[in-house]
Amino acid sequence: MSQAVQFDADDPNGLARGMAELGMRSELVIQGYRYWDRSRRGRSCPDRQEIDPLVDIPNLTPHIILFDVRRDPLDFRFRLVGSAVRQNLSRDYVGRWFSEFANYDATGSIWPRHKLVDETGRPMLQRPTYVGPHNDFIYVENVLMPLTVKQPGWGMQMMFIDFIRKKV
Repeated sequence: MSQAVQFDADDPNGLARGMAELGMRSELVIQGYRYWDRSRRGRSCPDRQEIDPLVDIPNLTPHIILFDVRRDPLDFRFRLVGSAVRQNLSRDYVGRWFSEFANYDATGSIWPRHKLVDETGRPMLQRPTYVGPHNDFIYVENVLMPLTVKQPGWGMQMMFIDFIRKKV
């Protein structure tokens, strides 16, 4: 089973097909994607200035990550990490660039996925194995989506992430 699937946001069944392919079931991921999709208003992706997750979807903001995308040279920075995400990671990533961490560099699996979302403007579902401080999590389910910004040479990405626990 693959760990990531990119899909066409204009395909009304794209999200459901991608989630089925990855064996994903997270309602949180669905709600996060629907927020992003509504915010597009017929465009390829929403403009960052036109959304306010803290106001629009306060129940989902603990599960959000916002990334800055610098295109020259390409790198990704953790801008905002929601409280539920922060407590399940092994360190505080806010303000840090992917290039600062060996497991986030261009040769790993994370960087190329963010790069592909930036280049194509298409959302991506991911279901990687959980790596972090909690033994009762087995994997995460997330959706990574592009945002536009007005600053040339820059972009943003928004992710909603759900931590899936082992069944007891």
